[in-house]
Amino acid sequence: MWFNKRGLFFKNSFPGHEVEPEDILMDALNPEDFNADQMEGRIESALGKYPFIIASAAVALGIAALVFRAGFLQLVKGGEFAARARDNRFFTISLPAPRGLVYDAYNEPIVKNTPSFEVVLKRNELPETSEARQALAEALKALLKISAEDLRVTGFDTELPDGLLPAEIVVASDISREQVLLIQSRPKDFSGAFVRTRELREYPGEAFAHIVGYVGQVDKSKIEEGKGYGLGDIAGKSGVELFYEEELRGAPGEQLIEVNSSGVALGELPQKKAKIGNSLVLNIDAGLQRAAYEALSRELEAHGKVAGSAVAIDPRDGAVRALVSLPSFDPNRFRQRLSQSAFERIFLSPAKPLFNRVIGGVYPSGSVIKPMVAVAALEENIIDPSRKIYDSGSISVPNPYRPGEETVFLDWKEHGWVDMRSALQWSANVYFYIVGGGYKDIKGLGIARLGEYMKKFGFGAELGVDLPGEAAGLVPGPDTISKTRPRDPIWRIGDTYQTSIGQGAFQATPLQIAMMTAVVANGGTLWRPRVVSAILDDNGDLVKKIEPQAIQTNLADAESINVVREGMRLVAADGTARSYFSDFVVEVAGKTGTAQTGFQKNAHGWFTAFAPYKDPELVVVVVAEDVEYNTAIATPVTRDILYWYFTEGKQRQLIAQPQRAALP
Repeated sequence: MWFNKRGLFFKNSFPGHEVEPEDILMDALNPEDFNADQMEGRIESALGKYPFIIASAAVALGIAALVFRAGFLQLVKGGEFAARARDNRFFTISLPAPRGLVYDAYNEPIVKNTPSFEVVLKRNELPETSEARQALAEALKALLKISAEDLRVTGFDTELPDGLLPAEIVVASDISREQVLLIQSRPKDFSGAFVRTRELREYPGEAFAHIVGYVGQVDKSKIEEGKGYGLGDIAGKSGVELFYEEELRGAPGEQLIEVNSSGVALGELPQKKAKIGNSLVLNIDAGLQRAAYEALSRELEAHGKVAGSAVAIDPRDGAVRALVSLPSFDPNRFRQRLSQSAFERIFLSPAKPLFNRVIGGVYPSGSVIKPMVAVAALEENIIDPSRKIYDSGSISVPNPYRPGEETVFLDWKEHGWVDMRSALQWSANVYFYIVGGGYKDIKGLGIARLGEYMKKFGFGAELGVDLPGEAAGLVPGPDTISKTRPRDPIWRIGDTYQTSIGQGAFQATPLQIAMMTAVVANGGTLWRPRVVSAILDDNGDLVKKIEPQAIQTNLADAESINVVREGMRLVAADGTARSYFSDFVVEVAGKTGTAQTGFQKNAHGWFTAFAPYKDPELVVVVVAEDVEYNTAIATPVTRDILYWYFTEGKQRQLIAQPQRAALP
């Protein structure tokens, strides 16, 4: 211990020594001579009783105020608040289900969803009087910039009683945030109107329109089917959106909403979440699709034409790699309700932009049918492929109804001596007249056998592509002539000749010609064309894989098909298409075709091709509608499509392969 000058003792602060409590509170150890009244040497002192009295009074006043306020609310205002509580209401509005997404063959998103707002009227929340409903209608028209007719079409008719109005009425979709705020900030002007979110489709534009299709408000007929649709729901209208509607649609949810007596929404509580639909993986190569669309658009525009189609098929399994129909349309236009004028421009246009020409357009095929006719002639031993026939530019046959008269069937030029390969190379009509209908010592197939082979190769019936709107085309014969030519229902040899070169009553779709060409390319298998390869759930897991399906196999002997393949190779290397493919990046086999339309000098221009010649990966068919005779559109478009596929397309396949491998 140590003492200071005043006699106070303390412990020495040695290094590492801790200060203990008694070192601080040492009042009891102070010397006796300290003046305790003046608090000398003291460290602590008592507060006294006054602070405790003040604190107790403050607590008592607070409790009294709370009791008074509670009593006031219970006794004085209780009735008013009870009435308000009774006026508050709860109800539900549906939550639309997001549709599943759509990917291309390399996992590139083609169809996505984007969040948006839409205005929905709840029937039981609408104003009761006709005048108030009319005021609501006027407010909606002014805000949404729609006409009275547009509003009536939605289902909101101010003159109808509640029992005839739909439970929910969607009056506008894809509205702006400013419009949302106006509706929410003016509940009295928009009584019964609520804003809900909906994910709308975002499409890649016109290039993919006839593949993916578009969505729109569900038809009443679909509602009546009892599959859970209601007025204002969205459903597929065309393309895979329609064909795979059940997979894409998802399941709607419900949202609980509380409103007060003024119709002001007090809160929202999701009661049941909407479930997104399944997604689709297509066989479509998005890059090839864009290349085909651009090539066809460019060539048609250069010649002042608007209508045509192009399709690319994998001959190894029937997968559809590209499908273009022009004119096209922008599916994004259907995100909002169309005005009457916009509706007429799209749906009533004579150019028919919504019409899928690849699968629904039927045309006389012209000479692109000749490879199939050649296979049939070889299979039926009609002619040896090396036998030559002299083509003088026409063939004449006696008229059985007018003795002494002959009917002349023209070729497009005099070809001289041609065998089967060179007849394909130069598209000699006379040769195919003879092998199809017979002449002199060559019996010919005849319409019965010719029709049988056409049907085997997929003509005259739907192929079953997974898109809506497919046409069957027509394989003509004595049994159909009464329908196609009712004023002259007699089948003649000339009808068989015309059918043998894809003219007359014969009708085929571009898709059918593509699948026929694929039979020649792959050695004898007719595949069912497929747009979709897989269906995935919302986690990306496989739900269903769409396996390749053969319609017919072993359609012809390999020797017969090889002869035809050789003739088609000559077309591209040194025949009617040599100027486009004689020095191409890969070996191409093809066939040109010109089909008469019956109007002046116009015709439908065809070209079908497959490549590479020895190991085909792609079949391409292009049609240019109603072009001037011998105008080259289909052939250069085919060249551009094949060029992209075997240059940029091959690079894309290598880069995207790891991503594609991640898909089922």
